[in-house]
Amino acid sequence: MIKKLFKFAYDNKNSGLDKINSVEDFQKRFDGESIKSETKLHKAYEKAWDARKFEIDNYWKRTTYFWAFQITSFTAYLAVLNSDSYNSTPPKNPEILYCIISFGFITSLSWVLINIGSKFWQRHWEKQIDMLEDQVTGPLYKTIYAYKTTKTFSVSKINEMISRFFTVIWTVLGIKYGFDNLTFAGTYKDIAYVEIIVTLVILYFVLAMFRGHGRGNFAKAKFEYYDRGVFEDQP
Repeated sequence: MIKKLFKFAYDNKNSGLDKINSVEDFQKRFDGESIKSETKLHKAYEKAWDARKFEIDNYWKRTTYFWAFQITSFTAYLAVLNSDSYNSTPPKNPEILYCIISFGFITSLSWVLINIGSKFWQRHWEKQIDMLEDQVTGPLYKTIYAYKTTKTFSVSKINEMISRFFTVIWTVLGIKYGFDNLTFAGTYKDIAYVEIIVTLVILYFVLAMFRGHGRGNFAKAKFEYYDRGVFEDQP
C-alpha cells in the first residue's frame, strides 16, 4: 500500500521514445504506398479516430458534470456550516451537514471511477490507431514532437488526481464531523440514526461500484429479437 502511494506521487518511468535524428529519418517512416480508401482496414482506421474523438469529448463533458456536483456540494456545506441553526447550542439537525458530506464524497468517488473508465476506452482506441496507421498514413500519430524533454504532463491524469483529491477532502470532512458531533456515550436516544443509515447506504453503493453493478465486463451476451409487427396482416 505504501509503495502504491509513493508510486502514485512519484513514478520515475522511462519515456519509451526513440529519437528521430533528421528530417530524412522522419520522412522515411512514411515510405511506401497507403492502402486504398475503400478497404476494410482503412475504414477501421477512420472509425478508430472517430471513436477516440467521441471518448475525449465525453470525458470532458463528464468532468464538467462532476465539477457542478462538487461546487454545489461545497456551497451547501459552507451554507449549513455558517447557519445559525448549526452554530446554536446544541446544533439543530447537524445530520444535514453529514448528508451533504456524503453526497460530496459519493459524487467525487464516482468522478474518479468514471475518469478511469473513460481513460480506458480512450487508450483502447489509441492502441487501435497505433496498429492501423502504418498502412494508412504512416506512423503519424506515433511520431512525437519532444522539444528539450521526452516527458510532458498528462491532462487526463492530472484531472483524475483532482477528482481523487476531492474524495480525500470529503473523507476528512466526514471524519471531522464525527469528532464534532458524534459520541459513543449516552442513551439510545443519542444514537445517530441518520448518520448510521447514510453511512450504510454509502458503503453499499461504494461496494456496488467496485464489486457489483458499477463494473463493466466483456462476457459474451445472448440476445433475443422480436418483430413488433410494423405491417398488420389484412383480413
